[in-house]
Amino acid sequence: MNILIIAASLMLSPLFSTTGGDDAPTRYPVNTKSSTVNWEGKKVTGSHNGDIQISNGFVTVENGLISAATVVIDMNTINTLDLEGGSKESLDGHLKSDDFFGAATYPTATFELTGLNPLRGGENGANFSAQGTVTIKGRTESISVPVKVEMNDGGVRISGDMVLDRSKFDVQFRSKSFFDAKELGDKLIYNDFTIGFDLVAGK
Repeated sequence: MNILIIAASLMLSPLFSTTGGDDAPTRYPVNTKSSTVNWEGKKVTGSHNGDIQISNGFVTVENGLISAATVVIDMNTINTLDLEGGSKESLDGHLKSDDFFGAATYPTATFELTGLNPLRGGENGANFSAQGTVTIKGRTESISVPVKVEMNDGGVRISGDMVLDRSKFDVQFRSKSFFDAKELGDKLIYNDFTIGFDLVAGK
């Protein structure tokens, strides 16, 4: 993904409040060890899943409000979990190649938060609808995804699942958006893939 990257500040309108007062801005770094990002891609004949590492990120809280957030993903850490040995190494390498995410040219991907709206009755405890942008292979797309936001004096936790269309990021390999689906047959790989994230930012 260039999933989740721009290491620059993203200033947001007030998003989430827990306390009042004139608190000084607090910039919470994303804990790259406690946070997780998982992925799943599907094809006609099955699916594959894995994880990927966060390079860095932050969430800034000011006067009890989230005022900035950025997450940067290291695309060279794409890791397949449902395969082993040579099959795993082959898929990992292929996903990093120009057929897919071109990690040599685009070593990072970005998620930037642009807004949060209260959400009631969301699945899996989601209490907000998050708006933001995802930048992959130098292409940026707007997204909206239900998330669960938890905040306390020690920091912030944001979790959820986003579904992305790889064709919008010029990931062409065996995609019906670039090739004839009939000719691809059972070799077709679906455009949509899922990113699950659990981001922990704190002191």
